[in-house]
Amino acid sequence: MSGLGCPNCGAELFEDFEERMEQTNDGGVMMDTYPAYVCADSCGFSIRIDSLPRVIAQQGEERLLLLYSNMQGRIMDVRDSVIWPPMHIDALLARGGWEDYVGNHDLEKLLAQARDSRSAYLEPPNLFTYATSELSQDAFLCWLMSWSEEAYSALDHQLHEVAIDFISEIFRLHDLSTPPIESIEIERQFNGLDILAVINNKYAILIEDKTFTKNHSNQLERYKKNVRAVYPKLKQLPIYFKIADQSNYRSVEEAGYIPFQRELMMRILKRGIDSGVKNAIFLDYYRHVERLENSYRSFKKKPVKEWGAMAWHGFYQEVQKELAGNWGYVPNYSGGFWGFWWKSRCLTEQRYYLQLEQEKLCVKVMVKEDENTREVRQEAVKEVLEQSNVYQLGLQKPARLGTGKTMTIAERKGYIQVDPHGIVDIERTIKELKRY
Repeated sequence: MSGLGCPNCGAELFEDFEERMEQTNDGGVMMDTYPAYVCADSCGFSIRIDSLPRVIAQQGEERLLLLYSNMQGRIMDVRDSVIWPPMHIDALLARGGWEDYVGNHDLEKLLAQARDSRSAYLEPPNLFTYATSELSQDAFLCWLMSWSEEAYSALDHQLHEVAIDFISEIFRLHDLSTPPIESIEIERQFNGLDILAVINNKYAILIEDKTFTKNHSNQLERYKKNVRAVYPKLKQLPIYFKIADQSNYRSVEEAGYIPFQRELMMRILKRGIDSGVKNAIFLDYYRHVERLENSYRSFKKKPVKEWGAMAWHGFYQEVQKELAGNWGYVPNYSGGFWGFWWKSRCLTEQRYYLQLEQEKLCVKVMVKEDENTREVRQEAVKEVLEQSNVYQLGLQKPARLGTGKTMTIAERKGYIQVDPHGIVDIERTIKELKRY
């Protein structure tokens, strides 16, 4: 016996010979006889022996080395069900780290389930790569909440539970217990509000969805009034749904909305994944939000020179945990930049503030309407550089001084502390910034 199992019926395979007869074009017959593994229970399954590799070595429990005919070898990652391209067996053995094979794997089954490495790690096309507008996200949130109705539990119980989880988090943010959801009515673009969900004819969930934009023009207060005018008896639960990042949520909270941020949504989605949700739309949205999260956290893994806008957002958020400041996009004639600004510890005059202009730290001075710009600038440069010498801040006069109401009067490049690979050392960098 071979020790291999039949993939059809589970019986053991034994070594035998098979014959295959084919008729040729001239009317003759060609007989092919070859060694094969044949099912012991005669279910009809057989496979050529030379088409099935042999396991000759292993690396722990997770990696097998397969030997094919013509001295070709392939590596099988058992945990990920991935098989790597063929190479000469001697080249694979020369890598080292191999041990004698002592396992008893069902190789036929492993090979049937394995994915080729060249496609195994490709990300499949994602719906939300193309559906990028806030309206698309609105549609997803409406779709998700609609699964909270009890009737849909029979269709997809796991997805139903995620919908309940999402709504429950909204109630929790408002310090309320989640009631059994007996009815839900969902409306998009309710008098300008992105989403209105009425629960049990008692609660009104107001969702203002801001992906890469921010609230403006008292719109949040206006939406609450619009809902109250139509549903005066409903208890309002307003949330400000934000999967991108912004510097602060003061105006949001002043308007009575509670931020519902990406980190919270990721936890809900992850719980759904862990519970076994397989819905393609749900999985696409999860991967979409996960990619966003990875982009914001990329500053921890990428060299500073390779940071994009989201990496700077993530970096500024880390800085903001230690320094009381704000960040955002600063437009200018040369294209603008992402900046972070805060008050200096060393420069106590109110007219001064510090600003990170990505890889450059700047000292800024504000000029009042009745002041002479040139005189203020000269005095400020002198004072700031003197303070820099006292505190050893490494500030220098810019190559070119501006003439506006807010001017850069000193700067330092290379304030970000990095390791030998150019990766930011966030702890050392924040410690350095606190010196200012």
